[in-house]
Amino acid sequence: MKRLMVILVVFAIVAAALAGGASFIMQQNKLGKLKRVATQAEEKIALNEYDDAIQLLQRIEQDGGTARSAYLLGKSYYSSGRMTQAMPWFQKIQAKYASSNYMPDAMLYQARYAMEVTAKPAEAREICLKILENYPDSDAVDFALYYLAKISFDAGDIPQARKNLDVVLKRKDSPARDEAEFILGDMNMKALKSGEGGADVETYIIKKGDNLWKLERQFKAPIDLIVGINGINPKALSVGSEIKIPRLDISIVVDKTKRVLIVRNGPNFFKKYKIAINKTDARIPAKDYKITIKSEKGRDFTNLESNSVVKASDPANPLGDRWIEISKDLGIHGGATPEVLGKPITNGYIAMTNADVEELYALVRIGTPVTIKGKVATEESPGNKTK
Repeated sequence: MKRLMVILVVFAIVAAALAGGASFIMQQNKLGKLKRVATQAEEKIALNEYDDAIQLLQRIEQDGGTARSAYLLGKSYYSSGRMTQAMPWFQKIQAKYASSNYMPDAMLYQARYAMEVTAKPAEAREICLKILENYPDSDAVDFALYYLAKISFDAGDIPQARKNLDVVLKRKDSPARDEAEFILGDMNMKALKSGEGGADVETYIIKKGDNLWKLERQFKAPIDLIVGINGINPKALSVGSEIKIPRLDISIVVDKTKRVLIVRNGPNFFKKYKIAINKTDARIPAKDYKITIKSEKGRDFTNLESNSVVKASDPANPLGDRWIEISKDLGIHGGATPEVLGKPITNGYIAMTNADVEELYALVRIGTPVTIKGKVATEESPGNKTK
């Protein structure tokens, strides 16, 4: 009888172990499946196929959900312009997965929402400060500093904005460096236009016989910039009047892969613009150039399909405002809408928004060096994936 009891106990133990093992294996298989689905969703997000990603992630949520699926759902909704629908998913991370690695990134999206949607910079600032305090070793810290810099810049506190940006820009591998440079460029331009550019601006007293063309040659400062900073009539300089002359050593780098145009002042970064670029790589050869022509009126556009010409002054001209030529039939121009920036275009060369090209036009002069590098990337190439 005792032997039978022992056998039954052993059998029960073995059965329990087998059941537990089977349950563990099933659980591991389920987790493996959920991870594969989440990976597929991330691939869809990288291709900006957000609706497909959302469908995949909803399958994970139906199975109980994970911190990863909640975060990716929030990211998908936010990146596709459905910000309000994104917030519950980031709040779910805060409520259910507060100890997960996704927490600081979820907080960043909440800060963005407060800045971009509800216009509550004080709330965004509080969230960013909590990230700095509670997650000092996460990548989210640099983005929190970037948001804090943006909040300070928008509020007119330039010194504090520069202080936050300096921390980010000192780290060459900072994930927020790209965004930080855009704000730094805005601050540099604001300082220059206000005549508060420090060593980059000097005072000059107009003398008899002076004209702006002479001053441009003497100081290597573009006429448009001198006129813009001082608000003067270029044809009527007043002898004895005091003007501010910017002392700049401008050069341009066009990165075809990243689709940005970078302005440098000597060896230093000065400003960065998003651009659209012709989808045919051979149309924009990568090499060194110099500006050969500046046309304030723009340039005529020839439609090769219809063999028709759209005049420079025509609002329908896809080349928009201004023409900065760097080689025959190759130049920097306006006409780009915010929606096409960062994308390949069919008509045009190196395209900027009209506002941006007008700003750039004032910074450059005939002979300004231009370097084009990289290769035109397709929509699916790694150079254009949205993080």
